[in-house]
Parts: sequence; C-alpha cells; structure tokens
Amino acid sequence: MTNGQNDHRLYPSQKLAAKIAAKTLHADPAQAAIAIRLDQLIDRLQTAALSHRQWPMVIRQILNKILGRKVGNLFAQMLPPAQAPVNGLYIYGGVGRGKTMLMDMFHEAVAAQGLDRPNLPAIWRLHFHDFMVLAQDVIHEARSKGADYPIEMAAANLARRGAVICFDEMEVRDIADAMILARLFSGMLKRGVIVVATSNRHADYLYKDGLHRDRFLPFIDLLKQRCEMCQLDDGTDWRGAVLADLPAWHVPAQTARPQLESAFDKLAGGAAITAETIRVAGRDITIARVAGDVGFASFASLCDVPLGARDYLAIAGRFAGLVLSDVPHFTDANENVARRFMWLIDALYDRGRFLIASADAEIGNLYEGHQWQFEFARTASRLGEMAKRGRMQDSG
Repeated sequence: MTNGQNDHRLYPSQKLAAKIAAKTLHADPAQAAIAIRLDQLIDRLQTAALSHRQWPMVIRQILNKILGRKVGNLFAQMLPPAQAPVNGLYIYGGVGRGKTMLMDMFHEAVAAQGLDRPNLPAIWRLHFHDFMVLAQDVIHEARSKGADYPIEMAAANLARRGAVICFDEMEVRDIADAMILARLFSGMLKRGVIVVATSNRHADYLYKDGLHRDRFLPFIDLLKQRCEMCQLDDGTDWRGAVLADLPAWHVPAQTARPQLESAFDKLAGGAAITAETIRVAGRDITIARVAGDVGFASFASLCDVPLGARDYLAIAGRFAGLVLSDVPHFTDANENVARRFMWLIDALYDRGRFLIASADAEIGNLYEGHQWQFEFARTASRLGEMAKRGRMQDSG
C-alpha cells in the first residue's frame, strides 16, 4: 500500500481509518471488511498489469493477415497464454450502509495512483442508469452505421473507455435493459473489463419476477463468475442517522446557504464531489454538485428550465436525495415553474427520496397562485411528510 501524503492515493482501508480517526465516521466492522477486499483488488490490478502477457487481439489479426489464417492461428497458439481475468466486486447491502462511499474510495485510489503508476488500468465511474443510457446511445450509433452485430460493436466501444468500470446502484427494472445487459456485458467482460458495482440486492435477485426473467439468468451467472459477491451486512444506517438530525426546510433562503452546505457535506459522507450530467431522451440535465448518490442543485437549474415529468423521474432515479437551494414563492406569475416543482416533488416522494431545501416561505405559504391550488395542496402535504420523515426508504 502507498504511504504517500496525498490522501487521494490512499487505499480504501486507509481512507476509512482516517475518517474514523477524524471522527467523521463511526467504526463499522462490515465497512472495514469491504474496504480490505477493495484494497486487495487494487493489489491484484497492479500485479496483473505488471505481469500482463496477453497479446492484443489486433496483433493476432495482423498475423492472420500476413501469414494467412491457418499459419497465423498456429503461430498465435505459440504466444504466451493470456492471464486469468481479474475478478471484480459486487457490493450489496441495505440503505445508507456506505456502499457508494466505499466504491468512491476505490475509484479515487485507482485513478490517483494511475497518474504516476502507468501499470494501473484506466478506470471510470458512473451511475448504472447513466450507463444504460450511454449503452443505448452507443448501440444506436452502431446500428446507424449498419453494423451486423451492433451490441458486440457497442461492447467493444465501451470496453475501450476503461479497463475498470465502477457502477453505482445496479438495478434492472425493465425487459429492454435486461435483454441488452447479458450480451453487452459478455462482450465487455471477454475484453477484460473489470466491474465493481453496488446494489441494494444480491445479484440473484436482480430483475426478480421480471418478464422473461429466464433469459436474464445467464447474465446473473456471468456476473457471479466475474465478480465476488460482497455483502455489506446490516448495521447502522449512517445517512438515516444524519438525516434525523438535519432540518429539512430552511427559511428564508437568502440566509440558509451555510446550513445547506453543512447538510450536503454531512450527507456526502466523504464521497468525491463533482458535477454530473444526466441524459434523458437526448437532453442533458446538469447537477452542479454530486457526491455519490446525493445531489446539490439550485431551484433555477431544475425548475426554471423546460423539463418534464420524465426528466424529474430520471433525477429521482439517479439520487437518494437532493439538497435544493432557493425555492421561490409561487404566484400566478410563475405557474409554469410551480408545475415543474410539483413534478419534481412527486418524483422524489414516489421513489422515497429525501429533500433538504431553502425557500422564500414556509411550506404552508409557499403557493399563493390560483391555477394549481388543488394540486399544490398535495405537494405541500408531501413536502411536510418528507420534512418529518427524511424519506429515503428506497435508496442505496
């Protein structure tokens, strides 16, 4: 393990120990056990990269072209054998257990060490929903080019983007995704891609009771072959404990920024903070600050722009909850904005997400327009319930 002073280079177990020493986290044996497994994976990646003896497929193709297929294949058989693939990790467990935090520690360590250790492979991280949107785009592009095997071409394209891929919140909800995944992952894994994933459920329960699930089972078998199943045992729901101590509605908005910043920092749990773009039907939605599965956005960035109910469903599908700044007072002058806000709250509420917000008025006085009086009464009721409960039953 590195003993360098740069915190980004530390292994997950070292980062975890540092947070416990700084009293920003409580010691959790289950988290410590997963951190050690991630440390070991980093070591395996380093060893595999240093001793890697597999000849790239392009060299084999060149041999076939120059020497002919029969002679080329015969010569290829004399090349040093390919190494056994490095297996990844599939981390599953309950809400708020720190799965995303641990995966981000792993991602950060591999990415940072790779800056001056070229033997470490390229790594990329994204939410599983965003990966499926990207995959659909790449498959569509392959089809538009007339590819005979568009999913195979898409797998090759995605595999070139990094040898290690980190998925947050792996969840399969519809048959279209289920049918694509098996073929896409098979193509990526045979090209040596290593997967680290988080999920609320064991791989055996992915797409449970889904239509034609029998066709999805080979993917589950493949995932279990190429990823170690690591359960983050039930323990303290650290985020639930944090939410229980955080006021959810701050008035007035203009003086509440410090409280929102503090809430976001606590909910982030030490995860790296970046901007993120969510793509929905070809449209990009940018969340200014993202830490794991928590987003921080201004009201204007989400509701002063022409988004629809589908966009807000995508946001709710991506995050465990939002910190939202500067919710305005609603009148007849901003009815369209009020409507979008109602869609946002419906999406968050229905998925069991949490919301911490600053606003120009208390919840009961937030809407004084006429067109959406009846509808907004339900929104106000939901806001009140979310504020009391810190709703996030569905998140990972």
